[in-house]
Amino acid sequence: MMDKKRKTIEFGELEGDRRSTGNSPNSSSSNLIPEAEVSTKKKRRRFTKEYKLSILKEIDSSIKRGAVGAILRREGLYYSHIVKWREQLELGKLRKSLSTKDQKKITELSKQNRKLQRELNRSKLIINVQKKNF
Repeated sequence: MMDKKRKTIEFGELEGDRRSTGNSPNSSSSNLIPEAEVSTKKKRRRFTKEYKLSILKEIDSSIKRGAVGAILRREGLYYSHIVKWREQLELGKLRKSLSTKDQKKITELSKQNRKLQRELNRSKLIINVQKKNF
């Protein structure tokens, strides 16, 4: 007898089991679209080389206790940023980009350096052999 009161609707739900929130597919207020409660995703921040270097310089020159934390709070940064930027600085990634002329010169000098290292190693080997023979 209770089955007569409940009608099956198109989504497989029973009318009697649904709360009356006004969000049912058959309700008259279905034309209204609720506002999105979730905020949009923030864009990833990008920091320039100059900015990174200026912050690193400021942090390295700070002497007072708590100054580093104050700088990080002021700029909205995390300490992990500083760690990564110091690694980049050590690897030379924060330096100004070189011109093609400078890059060619560096390539030439590195080839010359490898050649001289090989010659030095041969000379050391020859000297060690001569020391053992005398």
